[in-house]
Amino acid sequence: MERSVQYKLLLEVKGTEIARTKAFDREKALIQAMRLFWRKGYAATSIEDLIKTLHLSRSSLYGTFGDKRTLFLEALKLYSERVISGTARTLNESPSPIDGIQKVFDDLVAGAGSETGALGCFMVNSVAELVPYDPDVTKIATTYADALQRLFTTVLTQARSQDMLTKKQTPEQLAAYVFNMIQGMRILIKSGATKEQVQAISAITLQSLQ
Repeated sequence: MERSVQYKLLLEVKGTEIARTKAFDREKALIQAMRLFWRKGYAATSIEDLIKTLHLSRSSLYGTFGDKRTLFLEALKLYSERVISGTARTLNESPSPIDGIQKVFDDLVAGAGSETGALGCFMVNSVAELVPYDPDVTKIATTYADALQRLFTTVLTQARSQDMLTKKQTPEQLAAYVFNMIQGMRILIKSGATKEQVQAISAITLQSLQ
């Protein structure tokens, strides 16, 4: 089975040494920082953790990314962009609208019991830790949620036109439902839910759309 967007994000630069040389790759360093914040959270990640993980001096870290909060916000935006683009690709490449939703759920099920699944969703983790105290995180999270729900609205509208979708709710309402089910499933997976438990929730959700 194709690896999920989150799994790909974690492995993209795993094992890559990052040094402050002519070959320095800012994006790879940003992904490393994202993975660190994802694992530890914002408050528990120190400047020393970032220096060690990115293999940068303190002055190079500040010169490249600014302060810790600026780096965190940039990492969260990168996560948002990658998940949105990955989800769009999954939906667009599926043979039918419902198959696309099914594939998104299948990726979630595959993460149950894995290292990536145990980390949860970086966006959900960040919202739980920092919202409503940080308006910038709130803005990123809102943009993320709106973008994903627009993607789901598009495919569910297509499903409605093909008589594959219930007429009890609008595509917009069902898109919000799917989005919130996905976020809830990620929390359950982080809490230790089994593949069988997540699969059952996935099946019920998909049945309710039709």
